[in-house]
Amino acid sequence: MKPRMELFVEKLVPGGLGLARTGEGQVVLIPGVLPGERVLAEPGERLRGVWRARVAEVLEAAPYRREPDCPLAGRCGGCDFLHVDPGRALELKSRAALGELADGLGLPLELIESPTRERYRIRATLHLGRRPDGSWGVGFYDARRQLVEPAECRLLAPELTGLMLALRAWAAGAAIPAAAEISLMRGAAGPGQMVVVTPAIPPLVGGRRGRPRPAPPASGWERALDNLPALLADQALPEAAVFLRAGAGPVRRLSPAGPDRIPAAVWPAWGLTLRAAPGGFTQVNPGVSQRLVETILDLAAPLAPGRALDLYAGLGNIGLPLARSGFAVTAVEEAPAGARAARENGGGVPGFTVIQDSSEKALVQLARQSRTFDLVVLDPPRAGARDLAPAAAALKPRLIVYVACHPAVLGRDLPAFVSLGYQPRRLVALDMFPRTSHLEAVVALQRG
Repeated sequence: MKPRMELFVEKLVPGGLGLARTGEGQVVLIPGVLPGERVLAEPGERLRGVWRARVAEVLEAAPYRREPDCPLAGRCGGCDFLHVDPGRALELKSRAALGELADGLGLPLELIESPTRERYRIRATLHLGRRPDGSWGVGFYDARRQLVEPAECRLLAPELTGLMLALRAWAAGAAIPAAAEISLMRGAAGPGQMVVVTPAIPPLVGGRRGRPRPAPPASGWERALDNLPALLADQALPEAAVFLRAGAGPVRRLSPAGPDRIPAAVWPAWGLTLRAAPGGFTQVNPGVSQRLVETILDLAAPLAPGRALDLYAGLGNIGLPLARSGFAVTAVEEAPAGARAARENGGGVPGFTVIQDSSEKALVQLARQSRTFDLVVLDPPRAGARDLAPAAAALKPRLIVYVACHPAVLGRDLPAFVSLGYQPRRLVALDMFPRTSHLEAVVALQRG
C-alpha cells in the first residue's frame, strides 16, 4: 500500500476535483476537497501521469467547508458538492469549470443561482438491478456499479421519491426478466407523473464483435409490470402512468390512468405550456430552465424581429419563447419523438417551423439554399459542436448563442467560432444542478 501524502489543495478543476502537487511536482486530483485546504490523502491509480487520491483526513479545513447532510455522501455519487457551503457552491464550481476560459477571454463570469437547492429535479433515471444477495432493487449505481438505495433523495421532487419507494416495493414481488433503466418524470406544474421502463441492452456474445443476446420478450416485461399501476394507486400515486420501451418500437402504455403527456415547462409570460412525451428530454430544474431562456431572450432582444435558427431544439424549450418574442424560428431536432413534440407544442405559434434532421445535415442544406439568420442558438449534447462552426458561420448570423451542459467543451469549441470572426461577448454560468459540481453555461458570440 502506498504511503499517505500530506497535500495542499491549490484549486478546483472541472468536475469539482481538487488539484494538489507532490513534493516532486506530480499532479494529484482529489474529490471532496476545497481550495486552500491541507489534507492527508491516500494515493490510488495513476492515469496519464496524474495521480488519483482520496481524502483520509482534512488537516486544515476551508472556512466554507460544511458537514454533508446526506448519509450516502461520498458513496452515491449523485451529490458531489455536499461538503461546500451552498452560498459559495456556484462561485467555486463555475471558477473550476469556466474560470480559465473567462480569464482568457477577458470576460466577467456571470452567475445565475437556482431558486431552490433541494428537491428540484422533475426528471431522474433510476436503475433496476441486483443487490449483493441476488434480489432486485431500485436505486442509483455508484462508481463501482453497486446499487445504492436511498430512503429519500434530496435532489428529487417529492413525487419522484414516492415513485422510487413504490418501485422498490414492486420489485420485491415481481417476476423481473432482466435489469432495466427506469425514467421518472413529473410535470413542471400540476398533477401527473410518468414511469418509463427501458430493459437494459443485453451484453454481446462472443466478445466485442459478437451478436447481442436476444432481448427478453416484451410480454415478459408486460407480465412483470402488470400489477405496478395498481400498486401505485394503492400508494396514493394514481396519476402516475406506466410505459414500457422495449426494443426499437414505440413506447407502450401499460396503465389505464395517468397522463400521455406532462407539462415540461409552464410559462404564462410567453403564453406557453410545453408538453413532453414519455421518456422525452426535459430540463431537470424548471426554475433554472426559465432563467436560461430569459438569458437567451435578453441576448437576442436587439435582433428582434428577426430570423432565428434553433439547433438541437428538443421540444421547443428555447425556440418557442423566441417565436413568442417576435422571431421567425426554424427549429431543428433529430429525434422523431422530439420533433413531434416540438410540432405539437408549436401548433398555433406564428413563425415557428420544425425540421426533423440532424443539426449537421440541416445546416448544410440551409447553406445550400442560401438561407441566412440573424441568430443561431445551439444546445448540443455533451460531446459539443465544434464541427458545426463553419456551417453555422455560413448562415451569416449576427449572434451565436452556445448553450453547454458540459462547460469543459467550450474551451475546446470556441476557437473554431473565433477563427470565423465571432467574438465572445458574455459568459454565464447557471446552477442547473445544485448540490453537485455540474452546471450549465451560456456564451454569446457576436460577429465582428
